Amino acid sequence: MKISILSVTLLLAVQTVSGQQQPEAWSLSRCINQALTGNLQLKQAALATGITQVNREQALASRFPVVEATARQSFAWSDQLNNDGTYDFTGSNSSSASISSSATLFNGFRKENTIKQSQLNYQSAVLDEEAYRQDITLQVLDSYLQVLYAGELVENSKNQLISTQTQLSLSEERLKLRIISQADFLQVKSQEAAEKLTLATAEKQLQLSRLNLMQLMEIPVSDDFTIEKPDFSDAAVQLSGNSLSGVYESALASRPEIRNAALQKEIAAYDIQIAKAGYLPSLSINAGLSTQYSSLAENLKFASQLDHNLSPTAGLTLSIPIFQQKQVKSQVSLARINASSAEISEQNTRNQLRKSIETAWTDVVTAEKEFEAGNEKYAAARASFAVSEERFAQGIISPVDFLFEKTSLINAESNLLQARYNLIFSYKVIEFYQGKELKL
Repeated sequence: MKISILSVTLLLAVQTVSGQQQPEAWSLSRCINQALTGNLQLKQAALATGITQVNREQALASRFPVVEATARQSFAWSDQLNNDGTYDFTGSNSSSASISSSATLFNGFRKENTIKQSQLNYQSAVLDEEAYRQDITLQVLDSYLQVLYAGELVENSKNQLISTQTQLSLSEERLKLRIISQADFLQVKSQEAAEKLTLATAEKQLQLSRLNLMQLMEIPVSDDFTIEKPDFSDAAVQLSGNSLSGVYESALASRPEIRNAALQKEIAAYDIQIAKAGYLPSLSINAGLSTQYSSLAENLKFASQLDHNLSPTAGLTLSIPIFQQKQVKSQVSLARINASSAEISEQNTRNQLRKSIETAWTDVVTAEKEFEAGNEKYAAARASFAVSEERFAQGIISPVDFLFEKTSLINAESNLLQARYNLIFSYKVIEFYQGKELKL
C-alpha cells in the first residue's frame, strides 16, 4: 500500500514538472516584439537616428560663442656679452596666458538654415526607423500566417490519411471476400501512398515555415517553438465599407516613407538657402585678454608684470565675397538639381505606394471571390463525398469512384484553406496601409 502511494506521488510530481516545462506558445504580438528587438537592420537604423540627434545638438550649439583659454611657459638660453668682453651662458623664462572668444553675427543665415535642416534630418531618421519597424511587422505577420497555414495542411493531411487507411482496411476485407478486384484494392493502396507523400511534403513545409519565422525573429531554431492558433473558421468577406481611394488617402497620411519623402524635399530646399549664403557678406566679433611675465625684467615682480602686461582686445571682422571661382554659383546649381531630384523622388514614392495599394486591393477582391467560390465548392464536395462514403461502405460504388470523390474533397478543402489564409493576409495588408495595428 505504501509503495502504491509513493508511486502515485512520484507520478504526479513528474507530471507537474512536465507541465511546468511545457513551452509557452508565441502570440503574434510577442513574435513581432521579438523580431523588432533582435533585428540588426533596425538596430542600425536606431544608430543612424542617434547620429542625426548628435548632429542636431551640434547645430544648435553653434549659435553660442566660442571661448578658448591658453597658457604658455617657455625657456631660452643664450651667451650674454659682459662689459669686460667675456660671455656668460645664461637662461631666461617667460609665461603668458590669454582668453579669447569669437562669435558669428551674420553669415547669410547659413547657421539658422543649417539648424533647421539638422532638425529635419533627425525627423527623417526617425521616420526611416519607423518604416523599418512596420516592414518587419508585416514580414512577421506573413511568416506567422504561413506557419498556421502549413500547420493546418499537416492536420488535414493526417486526417485524410487516417480516412484512407480506414477505407484500405475495408477494401482489404472485401478483396479477401472477392467482392472487389485486385486492381480496385491497389487503387486504394496507391491513394494511401500518395497521401503519405502529401503528409511528408506538408510536414516539410511546416518545418521550413517555422524556421523562417524563428530566423526572422533572430532566435535560435528550436523544436519546442510553437505559436498560438487563432480561430479563423468564421473568416468572412469584410471589404465593404472601404474603398481604394480611401485606403490610399489613409496611407498618404500615415505611411512614414511618404512623410519622409516630403521631409527630404524640405531638406533639399534648405541646401539651396545654405548655398546662397555664400553670396552674402559675413560679420563676426572677437574679443580677448592676455598677459605675460618674463624673468629678464628683474626689477618687476611676477604679479606686477602680469598686471602691467594685461592686454585686452576686441574687434569686428567683415568678409565680403568678391570672386570665388564660381564655387558658390556651382554649389547653388547643384543644390537646385538635388531639390528637383528630391521632388521627383517624392512623387515616385507616392506612385509606388499607389501601385502597391492597387495591387493589394486587387488581391483582396480576388481573395474574396476565391474564398466564396471555395466555400461553395467545399460544401458541394463534402456533401457529395458523404453520399459516396455511404455508398462505398454498402458496396454500391467501386473504390475508383470513391477515390475520385475523395480526391475532389481533398482538393476543395486544400483550395478553401489556401483561399482563407490569402483572404486574411490580404485584409491585414490593407489594414497595414491604413496605419492600423496588425493583430489576429
